This record gives sequence, C-alpha cells and structure tokens, in this order.
Amino acid sequence: ADMVLVANGGLGSAFDELELNRILCQHYNVRIAGVVINKVLPDKFEQTKHYMSKALKQAWGVPLLGCVPDRPYLGCPALFDLERLFKTKLICGEKHRFRHYNVNDLNLVTTSLTRFLENLREKPSRTMYVCHVTRDDLILGFMSEYQRTRAVDERPFEAALVICGRRG
Repeated sequence: ADMVLVANGGLGSAFDELELNRILCQHYNVRIAGVVINKVLPDKFEQTKHYMSKALKQAWGVPLLGCVPDRPYLGCPALFDLERLFKTKLICGEKHRFRHYNVNDLNLVTTSLTRFLENLREKPSRTMYVCHVTRDDLILGFMSEYQRTRAVDERPFEAALVICGRRG
C-alpha cells in the first residue's frame, strides 16, 4: 500500500524528519504517495509550500500534497470533542459543534447567579462555562442571557454551557 508522510512545519527539521521516514519506507518497500506538512507558521506558509514542493519533487520524485497552517484554535477543544469524550450529544446548538474554545477561557461556575451573569457579560464572548446539573438557576440564567443578547446586541453569542453530573 502507498503511504502519505506527514511532518510538522519548519523547513530543515521537517525535511530531516521526512528523510528518516523515507528511508524506513524504502527498507520495507513502501511507496510514498506524497507528503503533507502540518502546523506551518502562517508567515512561512508560502515559503514552506514553495520550497518543500520543489525539494520533494527533485530529491524523491514525490509531490507535496498540501500544507496545513498552524492556527491557534486547532489545539483547542471543540464541542464535538467533548461530545466524543463524554459519549453524549449536545442538547442544543448542534450547528456550533465544531466551534473551538480556548482552555484558558474555561470557567467552572461555583458562584451565585448574579456573579455568573456578570462574568458572562464581561468575559470574552467565546467562553465555556461548566456547572453541575443541580444548578437550575445558572442554566436558566444562561438561557435568559442568550435571549437578552440576541434581542439587544448584534454580536454573536458564542458562550457555551457544559452541564455535568446526575440528578438524584
């Protein structure tokens, strides 16, 4: 079977890493279909794409299949990741399941409803909150804030509320 090699961005280190893998492929008679360079710095994207494409074609006769730019959100969990992790489904907001949240903007809510609503209004709009299932006040407050924001504000409401635990 043919193999696609994937290496992380950076010209020299990526090429060295690929060369080691190419030798292994050669040893086991595995044909290389192409190469993908992952996590390429945005300011080095075109340079990396140009150089690697040329170098791979000349040195190995193998095409560069693509470069994946390094974006900060790619290392952040999406709601879909939480669905899979907890083996559950979103109660609502399915169209936002691929929205990413920075782990630095994750808040475990143990405060009063008043303080929670203040945080919800003050923190970055894409903040994820976690509360226990017994906190009906927070759940209703979150839904009310969503409705209020949609009625008076043009900016999107991107916060998420993860409800944990079991009743009873």
